[in-house]
Amino acid sequence: MNAARRIVSGAVSLAKGLGVTISYLFRKKVTLMYPEERPVLTERFRGVPALPIDPATGRDRCIACSACARVCPQRVITVTPEVGEDRKRRLGDFTLDVAGCIFCGLCAEVCPTGALTMSGEFELAHGSRVDMVLGLEKLREIGGQFPVEPPGSESAEGEAGQDLAAPPADAPSGESGAAGKEAQ
Repeated sequence: MNAARRIVSGAVSLAKGLGVTISYLFRKKVTLMYPEERPVLTERFRGVPALPIDPATGRDRCIACSACARVCPQRVITVTPEVGEDRKRRLGDFTLDVAGCIFCGLCAEVCPTGALTMSGEFELAHGSRVDMVLGLEKLREIGGQFPVEPPGSESAEGEAGQDLAAPPADAPSGESGAAGKEAQ
């Protein structure tokens, strides 16, 4: 009696499993023939951090403030500033150890100029750990270029030509805070 129940139970389980398999036979296929077919990534996908080039200046927007290196929980970002001939600090070297990166996106969020972005790059297979340390040129290559903004549109620096450090032109002279004190 017990053996008969197990045989019937096994047959029912087999029929249910085959039913699921047959139902998928008539559904739309979801398999991609990777790498010939590329997956469509969502807009908020967080790939490798990258430094895109600003088409207006031909350089990246990084000001070497090291905010990204300070906020990184894994400490995989190294920023080396250098002083230019105009005595302004600019980016000398930037390295990112992708082997330790957790792709949290904090570095891109904290960047004051929007220079560091999360790219759509997800192919991280390398032959050694040394190859996973990305330098400045590789990060620029991954980043590509910022999209060209039409004249008159808002950009990361504010409205066209507006200096974000200066108070707005239409601000009242009795404004509180640091900008108001400077105006008095």
